[in-house]
Amino acid sequence: MTLLNVQFSDYKQIIHQHRLQDLLNTDLLKIAESGPLHSFYSPFDAINPNAKIVIVGIAPGKLQWRNAVTACKEALEQGYSDNEALRIAKVTGAFSGPIRHNLIRILDHVSLHEKLHIATTGELFSQQQHLVQHTSVLRQCILNNGKNYTGTSPNMLRNAFLRQHVEHYFIPQIQNLPDALYILLGQSVIEVLHYLSSLGYLSQNQILDGFPHPSSANAERIQYFLNLKTKDQLSNKTNPEKIDHAKQQLIEKLERLEL
Repeated sequence: MTLLNVQFSDYKQIIHQHRLQDLLNTDLLKIAESGPLHSFYSPFDAINPNAKIVIVGIAPGKLQWRNAVTACKEALEQGYSDNEALRIAKVTGAFSGPIRHNLIRILDHVSLHEKLHIATTGELFSQQQHLVQHTSVLRQCILNNGKNYTGTSPNMLRNAFLRQHVEHYFIPQIQNLPDALYILLGQSVIEVLHYLSSLGYLSQNQILDGFPHPSSANAERIQYFLNLKTKDQLSNKTNPEKIDHAKQQLIEKLERLEL
């Protein structure tokens, strides 16, 4: 199928005129579907062309989508401009919920805030928004059989429907942020960014990976990464050597960077 490259202007009136409950519980914001995969418009269009860093997740989940749509609708009802409504939606919805709390702890742990000369990376969601672009490889909310798409099954690069989302929405963001540093969250995101680097969209020097995904479902790996659990406290599902190696490479690369 051919995926439409939708934008805020296509959904502004729908968001403004319909009840929030209907927006979030019907197909009013559905963009397209392919088998069990459904994509829903998320008001994350805003791009900060001056961003020094780009934090890249997999895709907005239901919670992030709900928070962004709610904030966007409220901003429109209060008379904000389109650009301001989109800015508010992004800062409200991006990595919202427990993910944001974990993300800030992870980024502060490797001293990214010191590189940016700020008190904490939590400020990237408040008074230091000008430093960052919050985004996802899949900008729209993607549900797989009604549940949040987790990045693995199906594979983003091998599934035509998901790959179109990468090409239509994510690649243009890279082209608008040619000099930024990309912070990657999740193995599937790492795979996509390294692939796009091989195509020349960004350099390997711009890619900073090795972070555990900040999802609550990844709690044990996060705790180990943050030195809150020791090796002997880990379950068999967690490979400490892999985390240690990735973390060491990450810290060494970050130390060499000038932001």
